[in-house]
Amino acid sequence: MGKFLTERKLACYLVANRIFIFVAMYFWAISSPIQKIFPFKSFSDFVLTFAHRWDGNSYTFIATHGYVTFGPEKSFIVFPPLYPLFIKFLTLFGVNPTLSGVIISNACFIGAMIILFKLIEPDYHKKLAILAIVLISLFPTTFFFSIAYPESLFVFLFALSFYLARKRKYLFSGLAGGLAVITRPFGIIIFPALVIYLFIQRDLNIKKLILLSITFGLPILSYLLINYLLFGNPFAFLEFLKDNWQKSFAYPWDGILASWKRGIFTPELSNYKFFVGYGEAIASTLAWISIPFGIKYWGLKSPYLVYLFLATILFTSTGFILSAPRYLLSIPPFFILFAKIIDSNKIVKILWMVLSVVLLFYISYEFAWGHWTF
Repeated sequence: MGKFLTERKLACYLVANRIFIFVAMYFWAISSPIQKIFPFKSFSDFVLTFAHRWDGNSYTFIATHGYVTFGPEKSFIVFPPLYPLFIKFLTLFGVNPTLSGVIISNACFIGAMIILFKLIEPDYHKKLAILAIVLISLFPTTFFFSIAYPESLFVFLFALSFYLARKRKYLFSGLAGGLAVITRPFGIIIFPALVIYLFIQRDLNIKKLILLSITFGLPILSYLLINYLLFGNPFAFLEFLKDNWQKSFAYPWDGILASWKRGIFTPELSNYKFFVGYGEAIASTLAWISIPFGIKYWGLKSPYLVYLFLATILFTSTGFILSAPRYLLSIPPFFILFAKIIDSNKIVKILWMVLSVVLLFYISYEFAWGHWTF
């Protein structure tokens, strides 16, 4: 009964948190001088415009038109199909595609945080688990969890996969992990973490490993098949990533140093300096700094550490690091560590939360007006 009440209070907090962010962003946005030139007609207009920015347009396009092989939209093959399929499902009931994305993202965010709480609490204590959730809900890029982006669905599937592995339900855990990959390819690193679960829980054998591989791999094969049928290459999405998003392999220090240089040496005070420069550099550096703390607190045989390490390698091993502060949202172990580190220092917790909220509203304000953030 006590756990149920805690989870119910947590759900109420998460709902209030999402509402507050949207309402506060709306009133800040309409107070801008830009409002006189390009006005938001209403709160609903603001939400639908805000939620549709940048990649949100890509996901709603796929939900509406499917994948195409012509025009600039053919590059949308880099966006896997699961999240657009959820959007498409709601549109069958007459719901606006962007609003569908908002509904799905917020529902998945609340579900993800509750499962993550249930995953964290047994290893630590209730207050630390709640702190980790609060840190995520106030992080400067947390608004991506509430718009037409797949971050919420991805973290929901990540948490579900890890939670089911803890419960030794490996077939369903593998399926959730595979579905995470066709939400964001980033999810491929869930598989090694699940193998570590098999190992530490003394369940690792050939039969279970094969079954886990099958359930994890089946959703991925569907995405590769779509690539093949449309472009004659099951890995066509990698070519589009390279050509359109400058995503090609490089040593992590190449991209991180390049980001720091953009921040330090860009002379004018601009979004490019602070977002493409310092924002990417700080987020990437913090991810790498967190790894030694993960080794200290979890040891080397930890699914959390394996996921954190591989995730950090994956998003920083490119010559041009892009959206690093948003990638951190997809690495819940980072926030578990963060909570562990600051848990005993009340002043640090307060200072970080104040700073985080200030950055959240600054970044979301820029995003609301169509400026690239992350």
